[in-house]
Amino acid sequence: MERRTKEEFIQELTTLLITEGVSSLTIADIAARLNCSRRRIYEIAPTKEEVFIKICSDVFNKTLERGYRLARAETAPVNIIRAYMHGTLNTSGMTKACFIDLDSTAQGKAVFDAYQEQRVQGLEGIIDAGVKAGVFTSYNSRLVSEAILGAAHRLRNQQFLAETGMTIGDAFNSFYTLVLEGLLHRSEE
Repeated sequence: MERRTKEEFIQELTTLLITEGVSSLTIADIAARLNCSRRRIYEIAPTKEEVFIKICSDVFNKTLERGYRLARAETAPVNIIRAYMHGTLNTSGMTKACFIDLDSTAQGKAVFDAYQEQRVQGLEGIIDAGVKAGVFTSYNSRLVSEAILGAAHRLRNQQFLAETGMTIGDAFNSFYTLVLEGLLHRSEE
C-alpha cells in the first residue's frame, strides 16, 4: 500500500476527529482506523488531546479563510455580511461530539473562543464598511460584534440546543437572520 501524503493523512485524521470527537478514541484506535502507526499521529502533537486541538484549530482557520473568500466575491454590503457569516458558520462537518469534546477542556474552549473572536473582528470590519457606505444603520460595530460573540457562547451550549431542538448551525443561521433583518416587520415605504 502506498503511503499517503501528509495532506491526505491530515484530511483523513481531520474527518475522523471532527466527526467522532476524541474522548471515545485512544491513539491506538485512531491508528487502527487510519491504518497508520502511532508514531505518525504523534508527529502532529504529543497527546491525542493536542492532536485534536490542532486539528480543530486548523479547521477553524480554513473556515475563516473561506468566509473571507466568499465575502470578497460579493459587492453589496448585505450580501458581503451574509456570505461571510454563513461561510464562517459552517465549520466543515464538525459534529455535536466534536463540539462537546472541544468545550470539555480549557484549551479547547480557548481555541473555539479565539475562532469566535476572529469571526467577530472580521464582522466588525464589514459592518464599519457598510455603515460608511450608508447601507447599515450606524450602530457601534463593537457593540454589534460583542452581541454576536455573546450569543455565540450561548448558542453553542448543548443544553440550549437540546431544549430548542436546533443544531448549532440552525441556531447561528436564525440568529444571523435576526441580526441582519431585525425582529419587527417593516411596512413597505
